Formats: sequence, C-alpha cells, structure tokens
Amino acid sequence: MKSSAFSFIHCADLHLDSPFEGIHVISENVANVLRDATFKSFDNIINLAINEKVDFIVIAGDVYDGADRSLRAQWRFHQALRRATESGIQCFLAHGNHDPLSGWEAGLRIPEGAFRFGCDNVEYAIAKHGKNEIARVYGISYPTREINNNLAIKFPKSENDLFSIGILHCNIGGSKDHDNYAPCS
Repeated sequence: MKSSAFSFIHCADLHLDSPFEGIHVISENVANVLRDATFKSFDNIINLAINEKVDFIVIAGDVYDGADRSLRAQWRFHQALRRATESGIQCFLAHGNHDPLSGWEAGLRIPEGAFRFGCDNVEYAIAKHGKNEIARVYGISYPTREINNNLAIKFPKSENDLFSIGILHCNIGGSKDHDNYAPCS
C-alpha cells in the first residue's frame, strides 16, 4: 500500500482538574480561572484538532492528576473525546503513573472512535484516513502508579507496518528531576 500524508496531535500530562493548592487565599478570581485552566487547555487541543482536520490525537499518559480522579475530570475528558470522535478524529489513549488503570473510574464508556490501551501487553490500533489504514498506533498503559521496569522493550519491531507510532508515558534517559517511572533510553 502506498503511504499517504496524515496529521495528528500529540499531548500528554494534561492533569485534568489538578488542584492549585493555596491559590484561593491569594485571590478567589485567580483560583477560579486556574481551576478551569486544565479543562480549557484540553478543549483548545480538541478545537485545534477539529479546525486543522487532523486524522487522530495521541494522548500519552497522565490525563488525570491522580488514581482517584475526580468525576468532573472524567466527565469533561469523555465529553472532549466525544467531540473529537464525532468530528471524525480518532483518539488513542495510554495511561501513565498519575492515572493508572487501577484507579477509580465512574464507568463512563469511552466513545466509539477512541481506543484505550490496556496494561498487560503492548497493543495496537489502526489509524485510518477514511477507510484507508495510514498507521498502526502501539501503546501500553500503566496498571499501577509504580512502574519501575522498562516498558519500551515490550514494543515489537515491525517492518511490515505502513507507519508505526508508539505511545508510552516514561522517563527517558533517567532524568534526576523526575521520578524514575518506566525508565528507558
């Protein structure tokens, strides 16, 4: 199959509904703006994807700011995904250390056109432009917060794919400024 041009948006570390501790003491107005800033940021990503007519969105971990993610954050995230998928944009999601699959969920169904990677093995999903396959998107989510082994080595090497994209939330190169989760090089 001949390669065709495509476009996508990559985002990570959204930390939806992340609390800004102590700000309300300084200014209630600033606190209110910051409380909604993470949602507005993700809405802007979805708006950009729709306006630019990208083929898909890659969301690479830490959608939420904790395993006990808020209902508000889950609802707003699912609504944004729904807007994207209803506009014909596929979404591929891998969870990271702040939002592992073992966390609490409200049972909201991910919309059709969105794919969430599991945590047992690297999985793949097919990205399409219309009916044509344009890429295979590979990914794996964190089962729990503490992942200290290299998940990158689980990704298969395939020379048969038209185009391959891997999604993994990790610490590349052992940065000392961050927890050493899923370390790789």
